[in-house]
Amino acid sequence: MANSLSASFATKLSKEMQLQHFKRDVFRAITSFSEEDTLRSGQTVGRPYRSTLYTQTYTRGTAVTVQDITDISEPLTVDVAKVVPFYVDDLDAIQSNYSTLKLYAKDAVVALGNWLDGDVLGEYDQANQVVDDSEFGGTSGNGITLSTSNIQSIFSAAARKLDENNVDQNDRFAAISPRMYQTLIDLLAGRESQLGDKTGLNGNVGNYYGFDLYKSNATGWSGRLEVGTNPTANDTVVVKGVTFTFVASPSAAGDIDIGADAAGSVDNLVAAINAGAGAGTAYIEVSAANRNKLKGITATDGTTYMTLKAEGHGYVVVSETLTATADIWTTTKQIQHNLFGRKGAIDMVIQKQPNIEIKDVSDKLGKNVIPWTLYGLKTFLYGTKELVDAKTNSSSWS
Repeated sequence: MANSLSASFATKLSKEMQLQHFKRDVFRAITSFSEEDTLRSGQTVGRPYRSTLYTQTYTRGTAVTVQDITDISEPLTVDVAKVVPFYVDDLDAIQSNYSTLKLYAKDAVVALGNWLDGDVLGEYDQANQVVDDSEFGGTSGNGITLSTSNIQSIFSAAARKLDENNVDQNDRFAAISPRMYQTLIDLLAGRESQLGDKTGLNGNVGNYYGFDLYKSNATGWSGRLEVGTNPTANDTVVVKGVTFTFVASPSAAGDIDIGADAAGSVDNLVAAINAGAGAGTAYIEVSAANRNKLKGITATDGTTYMTLKAEGHGYVVVSETLTATADIWTTTKQIQHNLFGRKGAIDMVIQKQPNIEIKDVSDKLGKNVIPWTLYGLKTFLYGTKELVDAKTNSSSWS
């Protein structure tokens, strides 16, 4: 017979915890922080812009037409506060094999930085110019299907758009996704050396067509779901693995009430994704884990359709089982937004850098740990002209 001694075997913990794989921030390399000195106190700074003057022909002895000039101030307001709170019990801290508070606090600060990164790259929708499928004979507004045959043209088109806006040739950047970077490397037959030797700094992976390249998993994304027909019972909509189910009487997490018509159902779906009004009646709130998956994703009601904007996600996988065949996630509108422009086009004021506060809990033997940051973000009018949104189709990605 065989021996059975496993009950006496000791289970030991490693001296190290496993690594967390966080996104690498690029926002500090491409953003202007010039207003931080101005807003060391206070909440809002106004930056004026001048009206444009135009040349006219002068005829001798004839009065000129005097142009009115107007200064208009745009505000940058520091009004975004983000926290990543958690609790550590003193008994757990004593008996744990690891420095629990220190390790989790470090992760929380990185998470705050990742949020800032996604918010900055989400400014793609402020870009004055776009590069989309119309550059290649397709439809304006649709995403480009990336390939080695068009990747070079995406860069040259972005450069042309900036040139046409009289944007300086210096300090141009491209915040691109791993998908776009892979396509570029495939074009170069794997010869990364052709991109230069600036790699490693703030996610920099070289230079191409005059753009300093920053590879990021936090690029913006957008999508559009058609809902022209009222959903039927058990129709589903899935966003980043979170399932929403249309039912007559919501009772389970993720259930959405079927409205009186399609517009009413869209209202309820938007509320459910945004955690808006109507929880418990128009929809049943999803689990905390699923709510975390949806952080940074915002739904907008279009009456007969819904659009999503996702910041910091890179891209989002979506699906549906809506009964009406016309009600689908429009493939050409599932778009990853790679951001091209001039460094400093986007302004940010971080009034409080990611910081950790440790607070005793009065009725517990433990501490609340609250990493937090306070900031404001603005793309001023001049900055909108210094950005290009390069739209790529993500509908086939998984």
